[in-house]
Amino acid sequence: MAKRLKLGLVLLFVLAALSSIKTAPRSQESRSNPSPEALRAYESFVVRQMAFDEIPGLSVGFIKDDFTWAKGFGYADLENRAPAKPESSYRLASITKTMTAVAVLHLVEEGKINLDSDIQTYVPYFPKKRWRITVRQLLGHLGGISHYKNYDAEGHIKEPKNTRQAISIFQDFNLIAQPGTRYHYSTYGYNLLGAAIEGASGLPYGEYVSKHIFGPLGMEDTRLDSPRDLIPNRVQGYERTKGQLKNSEFVDISSRFGGGGLRSTVADLLRYARGIMDGKLLKEATWKAMFSSMTLRNGLFTWYGMGWGVQPWGAHFAVSHSGSQPETKTHLLVFPTEKFAVAIASNLEGANLIPYVRRLIEIILDEDVESYAYAPDKVLQSLYRVVYSVYAYGISAYDWNRAPLFGNHDDLNEAFAYINNYTNEGALRRNFEETGKKIAAGVHPVSKQAFTKVGAYMARALEEEGGRELLLSSRKRGPLAFFNEYIKLSTGNSAPKRHPRFKAELANLVAGWEKDWNRTYTDDVRHLYISPETNFEEVGPKLKEMFSGASIYPDFTSDLAGVAQYFLEKNDPARAVSILTLGQDFYPVSPVIMAYQGLASLWQGHVETGRNFYQKAYALDSTHPIVSADQFIISADLFVRADKIREAQAFANIAVEFYPKEAGLYVGMSTLCLRLGEKQKAVAYLKKALSLNPDLEEARRKLRDLEK
Repeated sequence: MAKRLKLGLVLLFVLAALSSIKTAPRSQESRSNPSPEALRAYESFVVRQMAFDEIPGLSVGFIKDDFTWAKGFGYADLENRAPAKPESSYRLASITKTMTAVAVLHLVEEGKINLDSDIQTYVPYFPKKRWRITVRQLLGHLGGISHYKNYDAEGHIKEPKNTRQAISIFQDFNLIAQPGTRYHYSTYGYNLLGAAIEGASGLPYGEYVSKHIFGPLGMEDTRLDSPRDLIPNRVQGYERTKGQLKNSEFVDISSRFGGGGLRSTVADLLRYARGIMDGKLLKEATWKAMFSSMTLRNGLFTWYGMGWGVQPWGAHFAVSHSGSQPETKTHLLVFPTEKFAVAIASNLEGANLIPYVRRLIEIILDEDVESYAYAPDKVLQSLYRVVYSVYAYGISAYDWNRAPLFGNHDDLNEAFAYINNYTNEGALRRNFEETGKKIAAGVHPVSKQAFTKVGAYMARALEEEGGRELLLSSRKRGPLAFFNEYIKLSTGNSAPKRHPRFKAELANLVAGWEKDWNRTYTDDVRHLYISPETNFEEVGPKLKEMFSGASIYPDFTSDLAGVAQYFLEKNDPARAVSILTLGQDFYPVSPVIMAYQGLASLWQGHVETGRNFYQKAYALDSTHPIVSADQFIISADLFVRADKIREAQAFANIAVEFYPKEAGLYVGMSTLCLRLGEKQKAVAYLKKALSLNPDLEEARRKLRDLEK
């Protein structure tokens, strides 16, 4: 019966998708229009992927030059069989922050807000804190403002809140860090900015953004969310609980107005993206500042500007933001210099929308923007990381700035020397950890952005001496081609001027890599999309034969791990383990595959085996995000959602072995203990968390409740 019901839902998704197909007006077409075959390929992908993800409804669209396309798939309302459309109205969640930031900077241009003034200048009722907090710091999540402390209460508010009431929720919280020293994502910080907009402009937040953003861009369906107002095409939100779709819990989001309180459509988000790409609303210099990463006092970028994530996607300069809250999951991505943007919204909480965005980029731009290489040796993998970083950050920075980043030739030579110093294979093998830190810092201000400066110079040199087409083609062919084109230019006799050179050791390594890459990265591999329906019994042997003996080859570790997780969540651990075993055959020194093998082992109750895999992953690369404290917390939630509390507890114990001073892990362990009725253990874990971080309000509150 359950299989029959699921098949019925899949067929409904397909029918709804097909019924919503629309053709873009001829007036929107240009020479760069995507082909009908490309659009059909993407539509087919969305239908299949939605069935795997069990997403009820989804709307997606893109802009490329003067062409705009948008479509709805599945259902905006399952119960009433209302199809999703480009005009379906979704909660935007944190995409709201981008619009709050635009409004703040609009007021800066009008002289009504100073970015470096204390926030109390515009919100005088917000209490003074231990350290001053500036508007600029709040825009970059550097203000030390907490995110939710007690989500059990703060995440389930039912009553509408005005601005003062929304601020009062967190106004007495202590700062979590001295402003400027730590990136800490905070919806409350953006509520404070929403209040600053009101204080500086004299208008309610909703009225200001409507007048100065939505109106000028023709965004007629964008507004503050309201449960009482009649909103055309409002979608019904859903959550997945123990494998079943349920209507989302009602939460009034007026309490997060500036950080996540807006509602819109994909059609309107594309109008917003068009306005950004056309440079409307703000001056060019202001957009530049908004799309520049903030820097911590330790000299590291946060990869978040003013209201936007600002990390490259491939070698494309990209700005983006996602959103997640009750009833919704959203994503907005813009390549400003290429007049390309993607907007997507779903009515399933927690849906992973990145595969839909990624596939659209690949099909429309005909480019594998996430192409990465694997070297079966951790030292060589670190050297490839240098090559990739120079390529991705350098080209994207050059495209965005259209100018070199170095101050003079001494500055440029110093940047090349940085790379030549830290790409010495022998030195890296002798002191992997310290040299690895220098490599990791290569794109940050602490290294004077050595990698980015060099990559931007290389891009300019290729464009000046080979034309724009040479630069674009080398970007499309990937980092190894980009490096080798520059190496040929810098070592050849025909170049009109002398360019800085890489050491012969690195140049020879990259040349050899490109030969193996061209052999293993065939058209079939380039177009391979790994999903739960992939026939691994057929694909696996072919890839193994192709990759055999190569010094470098395509890296599908994240894709394999994602499919393995899919089968774990479908309670098919045997299938997950078989995929990960195949992955280890291809990628024997991959921290990702090792970590997921640990996850799968714990899922099956094999604690010691799971611990061993995680220890191997950590030993391979202790700085890899897959073994970070944050990722442990995210992965633990997989066990909790599957009601595997004992397994989650074992997993949390392993996490604490790696991060014994991470207070948040102990708070999570206390929650698991309470689920198992182990009150005294929960109390002990909360006390441990507070001994590590006395300002952890959530732990203090929970401990107080338990000791009553």
